Amino acid sequence: MDFELLKDLAQTLTRNKLKQIEVLGNADQASSRTQVFFDGLLDNKFKSEEDIARFFFGQANAKDPNYRKLKNKLVRQMLNTVFFVDVNQPSFNERLKAYFACYRVFAAAFVVMLRGSDKAGIYLFEQVLEQSVKYEFIELCAEITRHLRTQTARITSDQKQHQLYVTLHRQYEEKRRLEMLALDYHEELVDYYLIRRSPNQEVRRLAEMYFNELMPLAEKADTSRFYYYTYQVGIIKNFAVNDCQAVLVLVDEALLILGNRKNTNRSMLQSIALQKLACLNQLRIFDNNIGAATAEYCLSLGVEGELAWFRTLEGYFYYLSYQQKYQEAFLIFEKAINNSRFLQLEGIFKDNWLLLGGYLHLLAALGKLDPIHVELIVGPYRYGKLVNEMESVDKDREGMNIPLILLPMLFSLAIGDYQDYGRSEEALEKYRQRYLDNEMNQRSAAFMSMLMALDKKSFDMAAAERRIKKGLEVLSEEQPQVIGQNFAIEIIPYEDLWAMLTDKEKEKSK
Repeated sequence: MDFELLKDLAQTLTRNKLKQIEVLGNADQASSRTQVFFDGLLDNKFKSEEDIARFFFGQANAKDPNYRKLKNKLVRQMLNTVFFVDVNQPSFNERLKAYFACYRVFAAAFVVMLRGSDKAGIYLFEQVLEQSVKYEFIELCAEITRHLRTQTARITSDQKQHQLYVTLHRQYEEKRRLEMLALDYHEELVDYYLIRRSPNQEVRRLAEMYFNELMPLAEKADTSRFYYYTYQVGIIKNFAVNDCQAVLVLVDEALLILGNRKNTNRSMLQSIALQKLACLNQLRIFDNNIGAATAEYCLSLGVEGELAWFRTLEGYFYYLSYQQKYQEAFLIFEKAINNSRFLQLEGIFKDNWLLLGGYLHLLAALGKLDPIHVELIVGPYRYGKLVNEMESVDKDREGMNIPLILLPMLFSLAIGDYQDYGRSEEALEKYRQRYLDNEMNQRSAAFMSMLMALDKKSFDMAAAERRIKKGLEVLSEEQPQVIGQNFAIEIIPYEDLWAMLTDKEKEKSK
């Protein structure tokens, strides 16, 4: 910024009367009511607005004018403070730092221009545009060029510069339109195929139509975001019919394209790489330690303790479990729950880990892990406590609720107590018929039937053997379904669990 622009900007601020900037954290704010209010919120000192009103004004009235005035002041200070957040932290990579800086300067340029400093505003917009183009912030590029074409037409006589911004604005508006088209198609399909979680040709047909429309537009859009959503549409197309081999091909293609674009959002790469890990697991591709390499790649893209970090460890846990590397899976679990941010997980993301802990107890009961070490890390096995701690899983009758219901059956069979299933046999059979006898959950229905037959084997050997044989045939013919799931219903493959249980039975009979 040259001297004249610098002077113009300073005069703009003077003309509009600078006020003391009210932000949190200043030395003179340390003992202020708003700072105490703010600190109390962070420390969970207050349970309600009535608590806050009582603390400051002696009466639990959230409508008290004095309390509302204090609250509004705090809100104003917090909004002001947002612009001064320190981005020099590990959780801010270079792209995120640039994103934050660009939007902050964009907002400042807009305000400066509204205050009458057109030249300073144009200068700031041009600076932000350079960074926005570099980091592929398409929406911001479209907004900046829109303002620049208007301002250069109004206050400059440089027609060449004005025409440049007109051309750029049209280009970036078109890129933005194409990105939104890909996003719209992706979101529509996500809602559509999650509701119809069984293999569905209708979902495939729709996704294929969208994918075939989007791919020819890739060269024109030429943005990471467009490629990301387009490939996600293609992935749904194949997941809709459980074609993991085709998904794996698309995932590798997407990683190659997006990985070679230097400013691709890391979360996009991480999301696609996690789908690759799931496909490797589904297809039992364990050669050349490819799953470990994929997990390491995912972890390298994020920050330890972020949600994606936990999701990667969870996916790697399943991968190791499917290789029967139970001790290594246990170490992954230990790494996750020992992270200081583990307690911040909520909903299904927390529930999944609680359930994994239950299955580690099962592996210990089956002789695959040290029971003392498992209890030391996971805590004692109490099924009722496990169910009570879960927030989301027990509500999904056809999803993650399945391994939750199977767990006490498996654990009881592992320790030889055939009657402690967490619920009656009649209730289990009713659940199996109502929620599992469908195309998506055939394996789970067959496996539950096998477990119940194993319990009855001593009473009616022939009937139990017939039921078990029928169940084994279903397991051999049907692949586990991965459609619409952000977890693994078979935390340990049913075939492996059955082999461990029957081995346990043989040991007892000796």
